[in-house]
Amino acid sequence: MAAFLLLFLGTAVAAAPDEPESDEVKESAKSAEAEDQGDSSEPADTEGAPETKGEKKMKYHLGGALRFNAFHKSWDEENKDKLGELAFDTLMANADVSYGGIDLSLQYRFYNGYNMLHHGYFGYTFKQGTEMQIGVSRKPFGILPYASHNWFFDITYYLGMEDDYDAGIKVLVPHPKLDLQFAFYKNDEGSYTGDSLDSARYSYDVVRTSESESAALGIDGATGNQEINQFNARVAYTFDHGERFTTEIGASGEWGQLYNSITTQTGDHWAAAVHLNGTYGRFNVMFEALGYGFRPKNPAGQSDDIIVMGAYDAPYKVAAEGAIALFNFMYTLPVDRGALETIGFYNNYSYLAKRDSQFKDSQQNVLGMVLGAGRLLTYIDFAFGKNHPWIGPSYGSALAEGDPAAGWESRFNINIGYYF
Repeated sequence: MAAFLLLFLGTAVAAAPDEPESDEVKESAKSAEAEDQGDSSEPADTEGAPETKGEKKMKYHLGGALRFNAFHKSWDEENKDKLGELAFDTLMANADVSYGGIDLSLQYRFYNGYNMLHHGYFGYTFKQGTEMQIGVSRKPFGILPYASHNWFFDITYYLGMEDDYDAGIKVLVPHPKLDLQFAFYKNDEGSYTGDSLDSARYSYDVVRTSESESAALGIDGATGNQEINQFNARVAYTFDHGERFTTEIGASGEWGQLYNSITTQTGDHWAAAVHLNGTYGRFNVMFEALGYGFRPKNPAGQSDDIIVMGAYDAPYKVAAEGAIALFNFMYTLPVDRGALETIGFYNNYSYLAKRDSQFKDSQQNVLGMVLGAGRLLTYIDFAFGKNHPWIGPSYGSALAEGDPAAGWESRFNINIGYYF
């Protein structure tokens, strides 16, 4: 195994090819990001500034990350001929600032050919402990901060149900055992710098497409749907079972509107989920089940059974109604060998069942490990997908109609990131 990893990391690489898969899949900084970019606006306690008026002090932390990917794709003949590739993944810049009771948290990301805001919000904590965040924040839905352990996330991420960010107001209500979060998002986080009309963003949302983008997806004419006026609520209760044994049980709900800029009509969308997140010593177990539906007001000739979602500068089609189930587990082993501090072993499985009987369901399974060595975080993943946009050849239609002849495809991936 060690020899294979060394061979893989040593493969010669050029820039990533010009295709949707090329700019490398999903963000899951997991442990490191949970510390620096978690749902709290409290800055890292690393630096400070001299006192100003009275007792006010400015606290701030400036940081970021640099990540690279080594990967081997079963469906890509050129990639296989080269025995895989090594490519730039992400450059991140982030800042957390606190002054006079007002907090600021933001992160911006740069990829190969496009860049975008990850999150950016102002925060204020009231005397009773209730926190309010205004700006682009992670929506309260499902298992937080992530419903997965691996670098690829779960299928939930690719439908905007995991680590999704939108623009609005979020309120977090404190309680020793009960986690209450509510949010109103006026719209999504927006699209930034890239080649697509509306998909240069970090998290997946319903997006507009140009006529050329639609044609590539097999859609007649441009699409104009956008998420607006969205309400989110999440409640979770944590049970203690002795030292280092806890079980969180929760439920989440979401409802919002879909404005179509072409028809100037408004549809709606909804999602609901229940989850369990248990930590039992060194083991972590996750279960989540959710249903969702999009009811757009499309122009004549465009199917209401499909919605277009986008991120990473590339849109794709998604079944308008469906259900997702996921089951994940992880075992964390503390180590003391050189710089290596922890090893986490995990398997994450998720299944998308589409309501349209003519559509083929989608699946994802990731078997892997994460290595923690100081500020260096390395994910080694064996990812398998069936009708999956990022693990297989059918990017545009995998989460919608799918391919009846599709089998399991695989991607061996190593993501190496230094977080500072």
